[in-house]
Amino acid sequence: MEKITEEQKLSKKQKPFLIRLFFYLILAAIFFLLGYSLFYAVKFRDFVSSGTGQKIQNQTVATMPDQTNILLLGSDNDQKFTGNPLTQTMMIVHIDFAKKEIDMFSIPRDLWVKMPGKDLYGKIDQASEFKGIPSAVDVVEQTFGIHIDNYAWVGLLGFIKSIDTLGGVNLDVLHPVLDNQYPTDINSSNLYGYQRLDIQAGMQHMSGEEALKYVRSRHEDLLGDFGRTERQRQLLLTLKNTLFQSKTSLLNIPQIFDDLKGQIKTDVSPLDVVEVGTFYFENQKSIKIKQFTLSPPTYSTDGNSTDGQSIVIGDATNSAKLVESIFGKKAGETTLSSLSSVKEIQQ
Repeated sequence: MEKITEEQKLSKKQKPFLIRLFFYLILAAIFFLLGYSLFYAVKFRDFVSSGTGQKIQNQTVATMPDQTNILLLGSDNDQKFTGNPLTQTMMIVHIDFAKKEIDMFSIPRDLWVKMPGKDLYGKIDQASEFKGIPSAVDVVEQTFGIHIDNYAWVGLLGFIKSIDTLGGVNLDVLHPVLDNQYPTDINSSNLYGYQRLDIQAGMQHMSGEEALKYVRSRHEDLLGDFGRTERQRQLLLTLKNTLFQSKTSLLNIPQIFDDLKGQIKTDVSPLDVVEVGTFYFENQKSIKIKQFTLSPPTYSTDGNSTDGQSIVIGDATNSAKLVESIFGKKAGETTLSSLSSVKEIQQ
């Protein structure tokens, strides 16, 4: 019989210990991930509750829809207003889970439409002045026939803080952005003053406040508000790439939630975020992202209202075809009807 040495006996004793140690490390990692996931879910639940005033119930079973429409709203600086601020940005993010497509449909803030529930006409960004976010949602639904499943409204300070939490953002400025009337309503004692803005072309690393200036300026842009819309979508896509560049980058999300408290209003649930996040990570190499806006001359023209306002007049026929291609036949028919019937426009 082969003699077993003391060294071999020691080795046999060490192997079970090493196996147990490895097993415990795996368990510890699993518990850490579960713990962080719970922390994340609780943070998001509390965040949503504070932003909407609604209690979010714990959800355990997800039913992935075929499609969803999320209305993104960006306000003017509400520190300057006693009522509901205008919505300077209106964008519908249409997610088709089956086709693995994301469509970003931007609505011009000066688009002339019928106001919700009233026999009045005005710029679509004025709808929120009636009853806040519900009025903005109503006017989008009645103008385009698009059902809005969820909304997210963000104020200017929350915008700045969230980008700073991510460490800033790298943006490729395609052409200089010059503005001699950029408002000094952020971090200034003069909420109604103006300053000169000069952002040169080229790749730049921007802080939250610098990024806000880049996407908010519009006075000297040759494309006017449509040029600003393009910059806003560029920033959103860049932020998406920054936030989802790796799963570890999601560790910033709880801090972003803290930064946005009081600066965002949304009815998005934690389950919705988990669904969209999972959808993106599982399909990020195959997802198609398309961008649309009602830009001139095909989908709109510049004009004036009878009371002298500079407005955007939607081309009913072409806009209806575009909306139908994204949101379906019913949406196209509603768009054709609503944009054909607008009144109070100078001929």
